[in-house]
Amino acid sequence: YLDISASELQRLSLLVDKVLKLSMFENKDIELQKSDFNLKELVEEVMHSMRLQFQKNKATISFKTAGEPFHIHADRLHITSVIYNLLDNALKYGGSKPEIKVELAATPQEFKLRVEDNGIGISPEYANKKKEKFFRVPSGDHHNIKGYGLGLSYAAHVVHQHGGTISVDSQPGKGSAFTIKLPNA
Repeated sequence: YLDISASELQRLSLLVDKVLKLSMFENKDIELQKSDFNLKELVEEVMHSMRLQFQKNKATISFKTAGEPFHIHADRLHITSVIYNLLDNALKYGGSKPEIKVELAATPQEFKLRVEDNGIGISPEYANKKKEKFFRVPSGDHHNIKGYGLGLSYAAHVVHQHGGTISVDSQPGKGSAFTIKLPNA
């Protein structure tokens, strides 16, 4: 019961944090605190912090990189939240045996982060609505998936504030792949 309580407290804390950050973005009251950091190392840190969740859900996860260097000038805190959100969604919607593929590529023009799962997928009519606040895809009998429809809305705001794009490629029953492109300035 303590493990469940701790997990739920962490989830609630992240939700409150997302609501506050999203509210600040919409009111334009926040400025990104950009610094230089290694994006590959950050992805690895987030994956490491989620390892117990991956084990608990019997998930397999792979991480591939292409190109380098992975030094980016961005807001580390917000980019960390975006990566966590994408991995958390892949885990939540990954079905009974989630398989998550993470790919990071660097070119002189941009960084591309792709998170792919083998889960329930998203119907085409809902793909663009996923970036709307509080929108959750109607998921039939998947009522046990927790969330409030804020994660991708927040992620889209963060990515756009950085001058990047976020897109989804998904098929119902076959999974989803979210791709983030951030400029390599």
